[in-house]
Amino acid sequence: MSKILMALSLGMAAAFAVDPAVAGETETSPVAATSATSPNDSKTTDLARPNANHNLLGELAGTWNYVLKISMGPNKPPVETKGVVVRQPIMGGRYFLADFDIEMLPGADGNLEKANFKGKSIEGYDNVKEKFISIWIDNASTGPTIFEGSYDPASRTFTYTGETEPKPGQKTKVREVIKVIDSNHYNLEWYEEHGGHEIKTIEITYTRSPAPSHL
Repeated sequence: MSKILMALSLGMAAAFAVDPAVAGETETSPVAATSATSPNDSKTTDLARPNANHNLLGELAGTWNYVLKISMGPNKPPVETKGVVVRQPIMGGRYFLADFDIEMLPGADGNLEKANFKGKSIEGYDNVKEKFISIWIDNASTGPTIFEGSYDPASRTFTYTGETEPKPGQKTKVREVIKVIDSNHYNLEWYEEHGGHEIKTIEITYTRSPAPSHL
């Protein structure tokens, strides 16, 4: 179960999936909250300001419904469960906080059972390293997991890499691939390295929740 929960951690941090049409924008999608620094300040000072990459993350602020498929092993059908994730900007648009509350996950027998799994991710773009980043915490562990990623505008794909360690010395290399479909849909695939071979263990499809109608 710990492996599944750790995989979910980055999968839910899928907030880095953005509409690639926005990827080339610099001035047309300003961050809502501006920095206190002057536009004439030095380049070094500008590193503290949100930029187009942060604007991209802002495209996914809101509520998303997802369908999660978890592989239970070779020649076995995946187990499917559903949920909702809510994302919102914090720190003046420099970071984005995502909240997850997952009620059901597969148990040892492969059947869904009550899990009450809760987690939070903080996502952003590091102007100094020039990389997207994600920090995950949850109620199933006491240590944060940190990932770094990049974006390929040609394939509309974000790729993140990291390392999980659910037990001391039990480290596993992981890779997450996020494919943007459009502004309301994106898919995620999660891979783990075992015995020198990479195995896909999770697939998630996300759909933006429609805005509530007003009476």
